[in-house]
Amino acid sequence: MATIKNLIINYKRNTFVPTGTSDLLVESIKRKLKIKGDVLDLGAGSGYVGIKLLSLFKDKFNLFASDIGRTATQIIKSNAKINKKDIIVKTGSLFKPWKNYKFDFILNDVSGISEDVAKISPWFKDVSCKSGKDGTKLTMQIIKESKKFLTKKGVICFPILSFANENKVLETVKKNFRYVKKIGYKEWLLPKEMMSKVLILERLKKKGYINFKKKFGLVIWTTKVYIAYN
Repeated sequence: MATIKNLIINYKRNTFVPTGTSDLLVESIKRKLKIKGDVLDLGAGSGYVGIKLLSLFKDKFNLFASDIGRTATQIIKSNAKINKKDIIVKTGSLFKPWKNYKFDFILNDVSGISEDVAKISPWFKDVSCKSGKDGTKLTMQIIKESKKFLTKKGVICFPILSFANENKVLETVKKNFRYVKKIGYKEWLLPKEMMSKVLILERLKKKGYINFKKKFGLVIWTTKVYIAYN
């Protein structure tokens, strides 16, 4: 359970627990954007990001949320009720629950790191990660499909971690959207429990799947938050 300025967010096993990237998404959107209309939180997990944004924007948009796991969507509904938020929640993979819907803002909250990194990380202990060797599989699928679910002036927001192939994702974004803008950036230290697995990261970096840098014996990776629109 996490309490965030009068918000209470509960978690359960087999649901993704928010990370620093989750907070960076919220901070970047709050600082750089004004969202309104119909907003979709895709891969919402516990509902943390969407519920926090609803609170920060004083409920000035309509929130829709989905996740592939039924346990996750049950938690979203529970957290919505606890925090007195109106959210339309559906269970299903990516855009499958949202046929015939159009959104003004789509937040891609789906995992986007290399599967091999996920296996050795503390972030995916109880949840699966099926984003491919270079971490781009789900993100690129969402980018390609999102245009069908956006209104004419709709915007998609998504994080890219350096534990995925950033250039590959951006190439796909630029093929599908006219405008691409970075709205958030943060560097992170590799968790201590992953330091013994640096050789695995080195091999992935050598293959071009991920990227990171070393400084004073520390391993530093990044999250960048982007928006795209036509």
